Amino acid sequence: MPINVSASSGAKSDPVPAGTHHAVCYGVVAVGTQPSQQYTPRPKVVVAFEIPGERIEIKGKDLPRGISKRYTLSLNEKASLRKDLQSWRGRPFTPAELAGFDVSKLIGANCLLSVLHQDRAGAVYANISGISALPKSMKSVQPENPPLYFNVLEAIANAKKMGHKDINWPEDLPPWIEKLCCESEEYKTFVMGSPAAEPPDSPAEEDLQPAEDVPF
Repeated sequence: MPINVSASSGAKSDPVPAGTHHAVCYGVVAVGTQPSQQYTPRPKVVVAFEIPGERIEIKGKDLPRGISKRYTLSLNEKASLRKDLQSWRGRPFTPAELAGFDVSKLIGANCLLSVLHQDRAGAVYANISGISALPKSMKSVQPENPPLYFNVLEAIANAKKMGHKDINWPEDLPPWIEKLCCESEEYKTFVMGSPAAEPPDSPAEEDLQPAEDVPF
């Protein structure tokens, strides 16, 4: 039950056009602690959107184009996730809200996406540069894709409880998302059968734990 679309290597379709688009979040995937050569490894989450006004034909079906953004799972002051969510909500988080926010609440929420193109190694990629609230004059729409959610840490915990040696991967999980999950520190520790290292202590506001009745 995951999500997402991006300019993956080898992709043949054109990138999402640059500009501002009415979009709907249809997926959230927690992909675990991802390795990094430049920065301290951090837990990551992928947020996926569909753009109703941009269409693509896949296996004979007319579907909305998709685009996604990967974030560090943090609500600290400098975190990109916090900045984008506050712009999307149209107001800052309160101290109480910073103590916890369930990111899966984003699924089904409408917004305006700013998309920029970037040329890398001769290929053009579409990147989300900004997210803002939908103007009151625009009507919200429902996602055309089924809601997609996956948390690799939950899947690992369930596999351990069942005594399984691998995760029960959802059939509709995009292969590149599964690959990303397999690269996480948590998954590698699980399949190797060694005890997981204790994560570093973090301030409470950096933890995205479910909170009671947090409006988005």
